[in-house]
Amino acid sequence: MTTPPATTQSRSKAPLLAFYDQFASVANKFRCPFLLLIRVYIGYQCIISGWAHLHHIHETAKFFATLHIPMPEVNVIMSANAEIFCGALLLVGLASRLAALVLTGNFIVAMLTVQLSNYDSSFKELGAAIWKDQSPILGDTAFPFLATAIVVLLFGPGNLSVDGIIRYFRKK
Repeated sequence: MTTPPATTQSRSKAPLLAFYDQFASVANKFRCPFLLLIRVYIGYQCIISGWAHLHHIHETAKFFATLHIPMPEVNVIMSANAEIFCGALLLVGLASRLAALVLTGNFIVAMLTVQLSNYDSSFKELGAAIWKDQSPILGDTAFPFLATAIVVLLFGPGNLSVDGIIRYFRKK
């Protein structure tokens, strides 16, 4: 029994698939350094931001009050501590997904609070405005923090982290 000859279409896909596999293999080598870079940068920025909030607590609390946040001083302290401690955990890559979960919540609340203050606290108005124009969200200073927290939450900190080292030794 003989096998039918390969069609022209299947032969032309083979080099394309081989190229894609090669490309994906090279791209995968940049995953851990990329995760390290964004973790270190955003972790450091979270620490700086949280530290600034704690050292200017009254000014930050006044700003929170303008956004109609209840108990503004307590919320400043909670948010600042979350940024400092979770930022430090993110920086070194320890308990990264848990830290990323806390930071994700912190930055979603921050972004929604600021954006809702622009639309008289109406989720419907905010949703309609974001649907038409994403620039208020993408231009928010908290957006890079939120995006990084979500990336680490979903993909982990990578092998170049304390979590990665722990995972390596647990497999042995």
